[in-house]
This record gives sequence, C-alpha cells and structure tokens, in this order.
Amino acid sequence: MTEFNHKLKNLVHMLALFLCMGAILSLLGFILAGVNGILWAAALGVLILVISPNISPSFIFSMYGGRLLSANDAPGLYRITQELASRADLPAPPELYYLPSQLMNAFSVGTSANSAIGLSDSLLNTLTMREIIAVLAHEISHIQHNDVRVMTYADILNRITNTLSLTGFLLVFLNLPLYFLGWVTISWFALGVLIVAPGIMSFLQLSLSRMKEFDADRQAILLTDDPEGLAMALAKLEFYESSILDMLFGRGHRGSIPSVLRTHPGTEERIKRLLSFKKPTKQAFRYSNHDRFSVPVHYQKSIRKPRWHLGGFWY
Repeated sequence: MTEFNHKLKNLVHMLALFLCMGAILSLLGFILAGVNGILWAAALGVLILVISPNISPSFIFSMYGGRLLSANDAPGLYRITQELASRADLPAPPELYYLPSQLMNAFSVGTSANSAIGLSDSLLNTLTMREIIAVLAHEISHIQHNDVRVMTYADILNRITNTLSLTGFLLVFLNLPLYFLGWVTISWFALGVLIVAPGIMSFLQLSLSRMKEFDADRQAILLTDDPEGLAMALAKLEFYESSILDMLFGRGHRGSIPSVLRTHPGTEERIKRLLSFKKPTKQAFRYSNHDRFSVPVHYQKSIRKPRWHLGGFWY
C-alpha cells in the first residue's frame, strides 16, 4: 500500500504541475491573440509533443559528438545494461553512447522501446564499475518511468512560454510610441503576466525535475540492491562539478543559489535518503570499489573541454 500511495502522490503532483503549466500557456495565448491565441498555442504544443518522441536518440547524441559504444568494445557494460533493463521490464535495453567530454555527466534519451544512455569520457574514467552500474540503474529508472518524455514535454511548454512572453514584450515595445501619443492603451496586468510567466514556468519545471530525480534514485536501489554504490557516485559527481564551477565562478558560488532553483535536489539530501534505505544482504553485481572500465583507445579522440554554447554549459 505504501508503494501505491507513493505512485499516486507523484502522479497527482505531476498532473498538478502540468495543469499549472497549461494554464499559464493558455493565459499568455489569450493575452496575445484572444481565444485564437489559446488555440494556436495548444496546436503548437500538440504538434511538438507528437514530433518529439520520434526523434532518434542517435541524432540527439550526434549533436554532442557522441559515438555508439559497441557491445564488442564494452561487453561488460552491455551485459550489465541488459540485466538492469530486464529487471526494469524494458522491452529493449538502451544503447550506450560514448561522449568525448571532460564534464562528468550521464543522461538518457528516447522511449522505453527505443532508448539510449550517454556516458561522458570523464565519468567512465573516474567512477568505478560499481558506481557506473549505479548511474546506469538511475538512468534506466528514468527510461522505465518515461521521465525522459515527461521532462521533454515540460521543457517544450517552458520554451513555448518563453517564446510567447518574448513576443509579447516585442509587441509592447513596438506600441510604446503609440502609447505615449495616447492612441493605444497597455494592460499593466497583461504586462505583469508576461514578466512573471517564464519564471513561474521554470520553477514548475524545476520542481518536476527534482521529484523525478528522487524517484529515479529510489528505483535504482531496487534494481541494484546497492544504495551505497549510487551514494558514492553522487559524491564524486558533486565533488567534480564543484571543482569545475569553482574554477569558472570562484569558491562559494553554490551558496548563492537557492535550493529551489537547482535542477537537481541537493546531493547531501539525496545521499542521506539513499543511505537510509535498508542495507541489502548481498550486492547484485560483484564489483569492488577498485574495478574500473577501460575506455578503448580508438574512442579517446577529440576530448572536449567544458565550454558555453547556446544550449547551455556542456563541453
């Protein structure tokens, strides 16, 4: 009954967030073009939602310079991935992609029937096999519960909101001369909505993301029976990320970021939750804290340094 209540609570939470997102999007459409604006915003959203699940994972990873990590070059990783996918009842195991990045990162794309997980060079060379297994389980948990699709939808709604808000600001700016001449009026309520809508939408998206991360941590433990493995991986990821950002922004940068504005829950909080789970009697995969994965030499080309680009901070 506890598991059912947990799933029901998360479902209600997710539906509430999406209803709020839809309400904000509809309000912006109405402000810009009346009832027709609502219809156009809804049509655009449906069109993108229909198209987005059909985007090939290989196309997405090609934008990051990723290469398919073949089963011949990583038989151990593929065997583990197949086992985890089987435990998660996925119709097909995800493919693995090698990302030539110095940032320690991993993320999943696609649907449960056609998915892939990207693992960066830094992650593969830094984490032990035990920790990599935990990361794979976390990403497979996202795939299992269609988190990739849910977060894609939330991101699309957020982007549409930002676009409509920017369009509204441009229209207000173009009408300023007419406003000062007294030929048109400007609704200050509508202007206020245009200002706060992107921020509210981003907050809702962050809230959804944080909820999904906790769920993926919880499910990863069920797949591996190894909460300590994921806790150790998170600690290393946090240390590495802090080191990179310290070099870019100086020490103490994280203290200025409110916890509610972070895309992921605080690492200390996640580790505390992981270690609170009952310790299993046996570890699912027999790897020590010293076993490592060796990236094949022919993949280790064009390792990219962290840099800014239009899509965010990646490599």
